[in-house]
Amino acid sequence: MPGEPFATTLTGLAAELASVRDRLEALAQAPPVPGSSAPDSPAAALPGGVGEVIYGKAEQRRRVQLLQREARKEVLGFVRPPYVDQENPVQAERLAAGVVYRSLYEASALAYPGSADLPGFIPPGEQARATPRVPMKLMIVDGERALLPLHGKGERGDLASGGLLLLNPSLLVDALLELFEDRWLRATPLRFTEDPEVPASPTLDAQLLSLLMSGLPDKAVATQLGISLRTLQRRIRSLMESTGTANRTQLAWYVAQQRLA
Repeated sequence: MPGEPFATTLTGLAAELASVRDRLEALAQAPPVPGSSAPDSPAAALPGGVGEVIYGKAEQRRRVQLLQREARKEVLGFVRPPYVDQENPVQAERLAAGVVYRSLYEASALAYPGSADLPGFIPPGEQARATPRVPMKLMIVDGERALLPLHGKGERGDLASGGLLLLNPSLLVDALLELFEDRWLRATPLRFTEDPEVPASPTLDAQLLSLLMSGLPDKAVATQLGISLRTLQRRIRSLMESTGTANRTQLAWYVAQQRLA
């Protein structure tokens, strides 16, 4: 109906999107119409110009990079493992060209093997936030086109075999954009520094708080900071003392009230 919101709640919106993806998956598995892409080709067009399904790791990597290079203003993303590529070689050049990147990381991404060993895992210039869970992997470019796994099971498995769904401008992309912005507002900003091992630095406090508020386990937080678990626990106790809080729940409330993370 004109003027009716796509979904009245975030849960309703996510359910609608899951339902739409199920229907698109059925379309992608249907017999091809005359003149359309063959099932074994790198990409298969969906009926009605809705978008296309991209197969094969090499083609998926190429299209992810191409989509970013075509961005004029902004690239948004839900990030969680596993990855087609753990590093994004195109992002630095697009950031330098003035394209804004806003990435919402699931906590599992920060604990993923190897993430703490990559200085550019969250590149300088990227606006990064964290949340305990994101509903799917997702990339939205300029609010017009969206890229996400076609199969729900592929989101935590082999993307190359599951296929990536590239959506053209549509109400579906508008709904995904609404979902991203809602989750972004609720998420915790992530702050990283060049030298995270300086224990007395106020910047380290901001970095530590942002990781704690993201829902990351203590062991993963310590790994990201490059400090021992015992040192982390001492720093948390020190934060509680300096903020006058008695436990982590009170500390989280204080951080939220003071907008420290």
